[in-house]
Amino acid sequence: MCGGLSVRQIGIDELRKIQLEILDVVMKFCEEHDILCFLDGGTLLGAVRHKGYIPWDDDIDVGMLRPDYNKFMKLFNENNTRYKFWSLENDPECIQPFGKVFDTSTEYYEPDRRTGNKSAVNIDIWPMDNAPDDDRALKKMFCRQYILRNLHAGRFLPMFAHPNGNIFRKIVAYSVRIPMNLIPVSVIPKNYFARKILKNAMIYSSVSTRRVGSFMGFHELAMDRAKFEKFTYAEFEGGKYKIPSGYDEWLTKLYGDYMKLPPESKRKTHHHFEAFVKEDGD
Repeated sequence: MCGGLSVRQIGIDELRKIQLEILDVVMKFCEEHDILCFLDGGTLLGAVRHKGYIPWDDDIDVGMLRPDYNKFMKLFNENNTRYKFWSLENDPECIQPFGKVFDTSTEYYEPDRRTGNKSAVNIDIWPMDNAPDDDRALKKMFCRQYILRNLHAGRFLPMFAHPNGNIFRKIVAYSVRIPMNLIPVSVIPKNYFARKILKNAMIYSSVSTRRVGSFMGFHELAMDRAKFEKFTYAEFEGGKYKIPSGYDEWLTKLYGDYMKLPPESKRKTHHHFEAFVKEDGD
């Protein structure tokens, strides 16, 4: 494309390199603005078990307590041009209940360019919210979360994108996804259930609680707030990043015996994508 921009497709190695660049931009920004952020999810597991990416993983997860998340959301886009924070709170077109930081010099499609929504190479920013001290109230939150998360996945994923998991999970996925995809966006927008997930997560935002939890995914995750008040550092792909002092309990809730490798049949990515970088044409 003479005199303009062209795109070049990239593989997983270059994708990871770009994700690490985003991570370092986010971490530096948070340090400069007194915002607490830390490795979370599969990235936390990768740091503890592999000192880097889980070999079959291809994304990066960062966690923030809700006040830090709100501060980051308010300030980050004002101070960046190439990198942009995307969330329901700052973009009505966002289709996820959690945030993402994009590298706008890239393009990203999941599962592919033909059927996937266009976005950009990114890392996930997961907010942690106040969790009720009463176990029954917490269980109700988790129940709503699970129902809404499945409805949301059925609403925003392309109808014929290949679902993950065994044959039972695939049948369930299609049974939800097909009717949900037939509903016009004028009736139920793509992010309708994402907004419900966010509302559920913030029920106790004005209440002082001893626990915090993650209410955006499929796992039931809550832990004593004190374990997010002290931090240590772990190596990830040659860098040193903050992880919560309670990482062992958090990872156990997420993965069980997390230091044990899963069976080889399960060592595969949960994402299928096509990614591109934008380049100046000759």
